[in-house]
Amino acid sequence: MISLFYVIRNDKVFWMTTGLYPQEFIITFKEPIEFRQIRFVTTNVKRFVMFTTSNQEPKNFETILEKTLSNNENNLQVTDFTLDRSIDVRYLKCVILAAYDSFSSVHSLKFDAENSRTGKKY
Repeated sequence: MISLFYVIRNDKVFWMTTGLYPQEFIITFKEPIEFRQIRFVTTNVKRFVMFTTSNQEPKNFETILEKTLSNNENNLQVTDFTLDRSIDVRYLKCVILAAYDSFSSVHSLKFDAENSRTGKKY
């Protein structure tokens, strides 16, 4: 499998919250992908939850991951997760529920994935 990088590809670029929680973003894939591993790189995130759906529209999401992270004193929080099974995903929604500071940031979101419909690898 080849790793897919979404959200941010540049170490000097990141997405920052506006200071009120919860904050959320949705990633849309052109075609459904299948993945099992996720790497989430953030700062000041305390608690988050991720949802997915393989529907044509972004609705009827299923919770795949909910975590509380340790306070890393404004340094990067690199968190790797392996799901208990591979899942097909067209939309991934991430909700940051709480943070250790007024602002938090997302630096990257990486999936180990392949296109489950055609067998093509990304």
